[in-house]
Amino acid sequence: MTPPEKVLGFSVGADYHLATYEQAIKYLKVLEKESGRIKLFEIGKTSMGKPMIYAVISSEENIMNLEKYRSISERLSLVRVKNENEALNLAKKGKAIVYIDGGLHATECAPAQHNIQLAYDLVSGESERIKKILDNVILVLVFANPDGMDIVADWYSKNLGTPYEVSPLPWLYHKYVGHDNNRDSYMVNQIETKNLTKIVNKIWFPHILYNHHQTAPFPARIWIPPNSEPTNPNVHPLVVRWQNIIGSAMGKAFDEEGKEGAISRIVFDSWYPGYVTQVVDGHNIASILTETALYRYATPHFYTVRDFPESYRDFTIAAFYPNPWKGGWWRLKDAVDYCLTASKAVLDVASKYRKELLFDKYKMGVDVINRFKKEPPYAWIIPEKQWDPVVMSTLLNKMILLAIDVYRANENFTVDGVDYPKGTYVIPMTQPFALFVKNIFEEQKYPDLRKYPALWQGLVGMVPFKGAPLRSYDAEGWTLPYQMGVKVVPANSPLKVDMYPVSKVVPPEGFVKGNPDYAYLICHKLNNSFIATNRIIKKGGKVLWAKKSFKYGKKEFPAGTIIVPANKISREFMENLAKELHLKITGIENSVDVPVYKLKPLKLGLYKSWVASADEGWTRWLFEQYEFPYSSIYDGEIRAGSLNKRFDVIVLPSISPGRIVNGHTLGTMPPKYVGGITKNGVENLKTFVKQGGTIITIGSSCNFILQYFNVPVTNVLSGVKRNEFICSGSLLKVEFDTKHPVAYGMPKEAAGFFSYSPVFNIIPSFSKEMKPEVIARYPKENLLMSGWIYGDRFIRRKPAIVEVPYRKGKIILIGFKVQNRGQPHGTFKLLFNALYYGTVESVKN
Repeated sequence: MTPPEKVLGFSVGADYHLATYEQAIKYLKVLEKESGRIKLFEIGKTSMGKPMIYAVISSEENIMNLEKYRSISERLSLVRVKNENEALNLAKKGKAIVYIDGGLHATECAPAQHNIQLAYDLVSGESERIKKILDNVILVLVFANPDGMDIVADWYSKNLGTPYEVSPLPWLYHKYVGHDNNRDSYMVNQIETKNLTKIVNKIWFPHILYNHHQTAPFPARIWIPPNSEPTNPNVHPLVVRWQNIIGSAMGKAFDEEGKEGAISRIVFDSWYPGYVTQVVDGHNIASILTETALYRYATPHFYTVRDFPESYRDFTIAAFYPNPWKGGWWRLKDAVDYCLTASKAVLDVASKYRKELLFDKYKMGVDVINRFKKEPPYAWIIPEKQWDPVVMSTLLNKMILLAIDVYRANENFTVDGVDYPKGTYVIPMTQPFALFVKNIFEEQKYPDLRKYPALWQGLVGMVPFKGAPLRSYDAEGWTLPYQMGVKVVPANSPLKVDMYPVSKVVPPEGFVKGNPDYAYLICHKLNNSFIATNRIIKKGGKVLWAKKSFKYGKKEFPAGTIIVPANKISREFMENLAKELHLKITGIENSVDVPVYKLKPLKLGLYKSWVASADEGWTRWLFEQYEFPYSSIYDGEIRAGSLNKRFDVIVLPSISPGRIVNGHTLGTMPPKYVGGITKNGVENLKTFVKQGGTIITIGSSCNFILQYFNVPVTNVLSGVKRNEFICSGSLLKVEFDTKHPVAYGMPKEAAGFFSYSPVFNIIPSFSKEMKPEVIARYPKENLLMSGWIYGDRFIRRKPAIVEVPYRKGKIILIGFKVQNRGQPHGTFKLLFNALYYGTVESVKN
């Protein structure tokens, strides 16, 4: 069997060498030609157009019967068997299916490199251990971020041997989202996430999913399960038990092989379902995360005990750190070897407990179904009548992709005293993955861990903890219907209705109604109205926003109604637009007496720092989804000035003021990537606004304006200690002034995603010419919708979004992340409105 070095030109994990994705796949294709133990599949393309190829590895006999074993796994996972006896028989016949990926976070280089070696070890191995694994297990081996693997290898090779050998990337290691590709798993926005979701939920239905990462809590060499607290309540206990069994097997393997430094039960919790691992907990899959130590790329590094935190320097052992690492060299090869030990330990568990894993996945599904036969929510009702029906269909189609059964009522029905018409969508909870639905649809109530010291202290007795509240690793609240502005209703009594399953939810049909001799009217509530607006303007059409509500015939149209004069656009174009975008467009034959804003073609710049920002990437992705024309604008361009010649509107995504102004420090990166916009850039941005431009800031970049622009606004949380106010990722209620153009199309209240977001205070002593206007604020009480907040007294009744006039231009400060990770469809239009509002012209209709 050809070893990797014969194809790569170096051994896997060698100092100063990183294999690219192309090299890795080239090698796997060699193995596929030489052995019947491996078969390659393409699941789709990546964001940058590469084929996304994964390997299936098992015994030759199993490879020849893949469909048989895949089908057994699907039937047991989905509880598509007659009874328990049939399930037991299938469990005896089936094979444990284990999904292992590497390279999701591409600068964490060892996991993707380990994939190459793991494939070779299994395909070429003849030991009893390997043969037992191959006989009992089907391994699905995935390179989770092919584009990133190449981006990182290319950057490293270009800088190898220079002072910048271990410099960070100046761009994301994914076309759009970088590190946030491990926060996209329940939203399934990115192409790679969709591909991985198909592998897991539509094809293979694995029993174990193992997602490799780096970095371990220093100085530990690898973090393994059990997880830290809190544990998400919407997980079957058997999932947690299997995670702990596998973690223990890993720890045992490390100590048997003399690999020091395996640690558990700190730092990494299992609360947030956006990760590749936690999203499948509700699918009754034993999800495994590990975090292996790293230095940078493939460059070795030597550590002495003096580098350790003081509490680790005496090598005290602990129940979850029984074999401390003593220091020394750490190489990519060491990290690869740790990954291999962990992966093989997972495969050993799957091989040893093959029947139990298959049967337990069936049992978990049965338990969940039986649970929701007896207790609420018995179902989730999704009415057809929604603020934005297209967004509702988006939500339900995501659920379908995530292996959730969605139905539609064949008749009128009543539940909990409420009548629902035929055509209403229903998600029954009597399905095996119902805990996932509950986790995504219900309000989160993040626990204050200070009340539960026995859960996490691991001490003799309970020691009262009186420090600041303990936050989660990521977000505490995410209720997806709240974020998307979709009404869902839990059924608190059993549901009796004839209904049929749907494989795809199609929004209500779009059309043009009425005689459009004068104009077309489009509802501003609909996010797709912005795609329509962008296409109409691109086509040369004219778009207006009504400044006030008005009547036409017997119908009242609200402020913000989109008016498209018919003399600038063809009816055929508008009818095609309505049909494709599911818009109900009203044609009118006579003029309406209402003042309007005239929209101008966008000259939009999106700031792109050389300090790579996932928020910039998400914003860029969102602009492309809704067809906004934009240009990325870099530090050097802002330093150069003359911004008004190119742009009318500049968006600063959520980036800290220090990173915007200072960027990377001189000497830490190649010279072209250091320095930020500098003070010259600050002055050029001021000039840009003074001469009529608009700056829109989101999240942390609002603090840049408050720090440098001398506006009559402050951040009320500036100076507030972290132990006095904590809200690190929750949904808060926000109230909107829907008469302001930035809030056109919004309801009076909606959920806003808040994560240490700026909250504003208006200073009244400034000039009238610079008087800010509040567009949105937090309510007086009941701020929390989902998640957790501590110290909400600081932000009650305080502004969340503010417009600040600035000479001839304006600044729009959007405190919370209205586009966070592409999830809150319910607040996208706040950003979209702001883009066009930046250059509108008030005219008579």
